[in-house]
Amino acid sequence: MADAFPAFPSFQQYPMNPSDPAVPPALPPGRPVRVLVVEDAEDDALLAMRMLRRGGFAPQYRRVQDLRTLRQALAGEPWDAVLSDFSMPGFTGLDALAAFRDSGLDIPFVFISGTIGEEMAVAAMKAGASDYVMKQNLARLAPVLERELGQSLLRAAHRSAQADADLSRDRYVDLFEFAPVGYLLLSADDTIEQVNETGAEMLAEPRATLAGTPFQRFLLAGDVERWHQHLRRTFAGTERQRIELRLRGPHGSVLHVQADSRCVEADRGQRRVRVALTDISDRKEAEASLRRFEAKLREVQKMESLGTLAGGIAHDFNNILAAILGNVELADDDVARLAGAAPVRHSLDEIRKAGLRARDLVHQILTFSRREPQELVTQPLLPVVEETHKLLRATLPARVELEVHVPPEPLYVHADATQLQQVLMNLCTNAWHALKDGAGRITVSLSPAQLEAGDARRLGLDGPGGYVHLRVSDTGTGMDALTLARIFEPFFTTKPVGQGTGLGLSVVHGILAAHRGAVDVESAPGQGSTFHLWFPRADTPPPAPPRAAEPAPARHGEGEHVVYIDDDETMVMMVERLLVRAGYRVACFTDPAVALDRLRDPSMAIDCVVTDFNMPEVTGLEVARELRQRRPGVPVIISTGYLSEELRSDARALGVRSLLEKERTVQQLADLVGSVLAGSVAR
Repeated sequence: MADAFPAFPSFQQYPMNPSDPAVPPALPPGRPVRVLVVEDAEDDALLAMRMLRRGGFAPQYRRVQDLRTLRQALAGEPWDAVLSDFSMPGFTGLDALAAFRDSGLDIPFVFISGTIGEEMAVAAMKAGASDYVMKQNLARLAPVLERELGQSLLRAAHRSAQADADLSRDRYVDLFEFAPVGYLLLSADDTIEQVNETGAEMLAEPRATLAGTPFQRFLLAGDVERWHQHLRRTFAGTERQRIELRLRGPHGSVLHVQADSRCVEADRGQRRVRVALTDISDRKEAEASLRRFEAKLREVQKMESLGTLAGGIAHDFNNILAAILGNVELADDDVARLAGAAPVRHSLDEIRKAGLRARDLVHQILTFSRREPQELVTQPLLPVVEETHKLLRATLPARVELEVHVPPEPLYVHADATQLQQVLMNLCTNAWHALKDGAGRITVSLSPAQLEAGDARRLGLDGPGGYVHLRVSDTGTGMDALTLARIFEPFFTTKPVGQGTGLGLSVVHGILAAHRGAVDVESAPGQGSTFHLWFPRADTPPPAPPRAAEPAPARHGEGEHVVYIDDDETMVMMVERLLVRAGYRVACFTDPAVALDRLRDPSMAIDCVVTDFNMPEVTGLEVARELRQRRPGVPVIISTGYLSEELRSDARALGVRSLLEKERTVQQLADLVGSVLAGSVAR
């Protein structure tokens, strides 16, 4: 018994002062106690019970006299104590003690014997007996039982406390081992003394091999010196220190962790460092994604700013171009009737060509700035690729190999076919110019693609899902990182002066953005370039196009009165001559306020009003609104240097009969006025 439980003093060693804390708690008088008696003599059992009652107990007992019954009683009933004779027929007290020990009960087991000697008593105590009482001295029985019951209570309390401690320890071990944080204990020389399971997983090595390993061995080379400085700061104080590190992972991977360290006192005053490693790889990836997004946002904002500037310039430039091209046409008509006018007409042709090139350049600027009107319809992309391939094959020299790879199934997108063809032409032309000595291979491929959320976010697309991937690659000279960073900037070009406007890739960027797509580039010096274009895929084929209505035939004027309003005097002079030649009477105004005053006069006969849209103080829409109220039957045509979807919508709501791109005034205005008048009632 002494080996299984802490040693307690014998009854004789207890001081008799009840206030002394070493005295077991006193039992109340007549305390009930259930006693199992192992005795072959009933009289001896009754005598023992009598002595217990005299000692303040109220015993209930059962007597057994063989081992089988003893085992059944121990297993089947609750007991407070066992009293056993030492010598009985068929078995001994030591046999009874062995059966008691097998039951696992922790209650007093007291021998009562008249023949036990000192040597046997010692053997019995070593075997686990609580005490022994000689039958000649049964007066000791009650005090012995009282003492042993008290010690049994102490042992029960100890076991409960130990169980709580074990549970707490197990919980701590579980928290330590399976926490989502890696815990390490490092010595002063940076070697690992202790690590939990999570820490071993972070270090990507078996836990058993980590003891004695320097922690710095798991760091990337660029973080080792920072770690040493961090460790010195940690040992120098008691405050927590924090650092972000990169750990070597399996197969060359990198694990980003946050290390929180604190210096602690260990055995014999030696100092150690406790380190908590937190995996921050997801946070680092999120931060990197945010940086990429912010960089892309800055790029988009820069492009938007440049686009706004370029669009504004293009709008004003259209007004100038309209006047130039219009007066060229009028001058050409004038000199056509003169003898010897060939040199003049040749000069006018050159002016016209230059003006048309300038008009095309304006269109590119408007496309880059996303101000060129679009006609987005659901259509297969394959015909656009095939048609562009035919045009390119007829244009590119024989030394350029042009390959096209397309899938058998149709891939539908919501797009403007003309603009997509412009994108392909720009990219393939740039690829041709990038080929060394003008010889090499250009490859155009088309394929379906399924983008995950991360790829879509990186490209700046709306979200994951189905896309159409159009790729243009070349075997040319490639581009370095500095060039790649600027290729989409408007007016940036690597070509010699006079061989490029620097708008080609800017236009590509603008068209892709307007189609809610994206463009990405891969290139390196000497390794060619690959442009990846992504368009949201349309799942359904396009509806059958409606039959176009037959346009009203244009007619020559018959003296109808046309009012023209524009704040640009050059345009006013040119349009007046143009409409007069077409057979109309023309009243021109450079001040829209004055024009509105005249239009309010009911005595003024008006058949049609043509007004500029962008004028100071009064816009073309306000002119149309005023006419709708005062002269609802008069058709209105609005001319503009920038035809936006918003203007189309507003003009439609006000009943504007037609819209005219100002740079096409000479080619279209007279016929447009005739068509409008043909469908209206002259007033």
